[in-house]
Amino acid sequence: MRALSGLFHPRHMIYAGGAMLGTVLFSSGAVAAPPTVAAELVSHVAEYRLRLSSTTNGSAIVAARGAFDYRFERVCDGWVSEMRNALILQGTEGSAINSAYSMTQWEDFDASRYRFRMRDFQDGQLIDEVNGEAQRLTDKVVVHYENPVEIDEDLPPETLFPMQHSIKLLDQARRDERFGNDLVFDGAGDTPNYRIAAVISGVRSASNTADDADNVAKDPFYRMSLAFYPVGQAESGPTYEMSVDYGGNGVAQHLVQNYGDFILEGELVRVRKLPLPECN
Repeated sequence: MRALSGLFHPRHMIYAGGAMLGTVLFSSGAVAAPPTVAAELVSHVAEYRLRLSSTTNGSAIVAARGAFDYRFERVCDGWVSEMRNALILQGTEGSAINSAYSMTQWEDFDASRYRFRMRDFQDGQLIDEVNGEAQRLTDKVVVHYENPVEIDEDLPPETLFPMQHSIKLLDQARRDERFGNDLVFDGAGDTPNYRIAAVISGVRSASNTADDADNVAKDPFYRMSLAFYPVGQAESGPTYEMSVDYGGNGVAQHLVQNYGDFILEGELVRVRKLPLPECN
């Protein structure tokens, strides 16, 4: 079961939280984020309630519930996101899977460096941990994994990091561009890079009922429908699909995650704005 980021592995949800958030400009391998989009992103902490929305005939899942916590923050040297997911899946034979997933990411403002750490638990036991760092060079992206084994990997130069991809999608939405197709690396799980196809809606009015004293989830949003394809295997179809209602300030107002035989819905329960950093 793949991530929520990336949710299930709970990665794809994780990706939605954070990781969704330039025009992307290539010049000697450097990449810049659209300044307007980046300037309007709001540092925040958000809590989502997960529930089973529907299942197909013959699905092995009969019930699901959980929570997803997300912290996104602009710090002095880049973007930091922390994501935690907890989910209980109930099977048709009465068995239950209790899974938890966390990921911490740091990405500098020009998307030249990216650090990541993922931890995956099942029934309270740590079953997987991955951490490392990626650096963008002129002709490639170099990934150095530190755990579970120390190894380097080269990726194509057009590879995007999670925040870079999210900012690009928001910029496309503002310019009324309806489609995206990007190679994205987040470093988590057994498939750390995906080709993500996006369909972007027009702007819509917010309708969530979250506890939102700072009114950061009241912005109009764009619905991003995302399909995750393993690199080089597009003909076999996406392994995972999800939609995210993204406000122009980067707050995800609603989530839907489609795993094929069951669909999870993430409702924004509570969100709070974080202060800007004091940088020299």
